[in-house]
Amino acid sequence: MGKKCDVLVFGTMGNIGRTVRDDLCGHGIEAVLADFPQNTFRDEPGYRRELLKAVRQYCPSMIMPVGSQLALARFREELPDGIGIAVDSAEKIALLESKVDCSALAERLGIAQPAVFFRSGSRADEAALTDLPFPVIFKRDKSFGGSGVYRPRSMEALARLMEHEPGGRYLIEECVDGCDCSVDAFRWHGTFAAGCYRSLANRGQGPAIERESVEMPELCDIARRMLEHLDYNGVCGMDFRISASGEPLFLECNPRFTGGLSTQIAAGLDLPYLLYINTNTNISIHQL
Repeated sequence: MGKKCDVLVFGTMGNIGRTVRDDLCGHGIEAVLADFPQNTFRDEPGYRRELLKAVRQYCPSMIMPVGSQLALARFREELPDGIGIAVDSAEKIALLESKVDCSALAERLGIAQPAVFFRSGSRADEAALTDLPFPVIFKRDKSFGGSGVYRPRSMEALARLMEHEPGGRYLIEECVDGCDCSVDAFRWHGTFAAGCYRSLANRGQGPAIERESVEMPELCDIARRMLEHLDYNGVCGMDFRISASGEPLFLECNPRFTGGLSTQIAAGLDLPYLLYINTNTNISIHQL
């Protein structure tokens, strides 16, 4: 048997895994990092295999995933008893990861978002595809790091995307000019904390590489509303587009630690430590 540690941080996602581990260690918590490639969507069996190996090696008291919380949530019952798992149910995580379902949730809650021209499962929107204001935004239901988001500039380009989308679940939205802001939120059985940052630069697709903290309480309020509506427990990122008129428009959720984690920690929102101290109690995390 390996040496028992307080927290196994599983997955890296660039520097995020190291940021989580280093933050916890800075609080005197014995945390170890076990690597796994970012994309678990196509290799969930590999995720399970490597996670079991890491559990046997480090004997953790708690597992804190980086990257795919969904894979761990699905796998939780196969892990040894007594290990705390700092994620919510697979059903809630899957809903938040789905761009289609999250868009529908925002609509039900009256949360502003870019105009939706088509959302899979809604026949009423099909007629809008005959007169679209190109360019539009095409989003796969499941994507990672911006890889499933496209900006087709013609009906021909859009038709190719629609034709080749496996399963037929996707979202077609208005392309809104403006700046991007994100919220990183923590909620655990009534405890809520959140912070906002603005993206300053990116690679053209995927995560931003420069950020600054900003005070936008209205975005944090939206995050609270969505997470409380679902009774979601854990960490979650939400992305917004601030239009030229200043209106915040909801884009998507990422139920995990995000690329803005180091910015949030520097601003005083210590998400890994919040997750640790709130889940390291007598509450049975397996009963979520």
